[in-house]
Amino acid sequence: MAHTYKLIYFDVTGKGEPIRLLLSYGEIPFEDKRVEFGEWPKIKPTTPLGQLPVLEVDGKAIPQSTAICRYLASILKLDGKDAKENLALDVALETLFDLQKLATEIKYEKDAAKKNEKVEKLKQVLPVYFGKLEEYAKKHNGYVAYERISWADILFVCVYEVLVNAVGKEAVASYPSLQQVKKNVLSAKGINKWIKNRPAVEGYDLKQDL
Repeated sequence: MAHTYKLIYFDVTGKGEPIRLLLSYGEIPFEDKRVEFGEWPKIKPTTPLGQLPVLEVDGKAIPQSTAICRYLASILKLDGKDAKENLALDVALETLFDLQKLATEIKYEKDAAKKNEKVEKLKQVLPVYFGKLEEYAKKHNGYVAYERISWADILFVCVYEVLVNAVGKEAVASYPSLQQVKKNVLSAKGINKWIKNRPAVEGYDLKQDL
């Protein structure tokens, strides 16, 4: 009997989008429940930790986005096959999480002066992080952890989208091996279909690169 999956998250990409892409990569049917911000105070007490995303598997609620992604990656064989590969995977993931955090802070900063400071900080550190990720991707022929797709590659395209919206496409364009990572991920059948048909995304949308 097939399992049932329901992702509960806000109507944004954010921490929910890597989960959506993983499910789509595996061509796993799922209910994409999008919570309006006005609904959240009522729904919050019903969640395991008072936060989203939550993935319900056969009605059982799983919190914490990274835990959810690791669970799905394990099912889909998008994690490492041994300790060495999992170390390489974790290094790539932690690098991406750092960039994701910085870019997300920019998105939600309301003070213009502070926002500009955060943009400049991200522009300064981005070449260091992307330079290292570019090395990984060149070494692994278009993948950031090892020579086949992993969930770090899927996370990369989500972070790439956030970064373009934070600092502009020109800041992330001059990394040919990372561009190849993006192409490899977007060419996956399930992901390609999801990006083509997902709800509209504000600003830069990966759909432009299909």
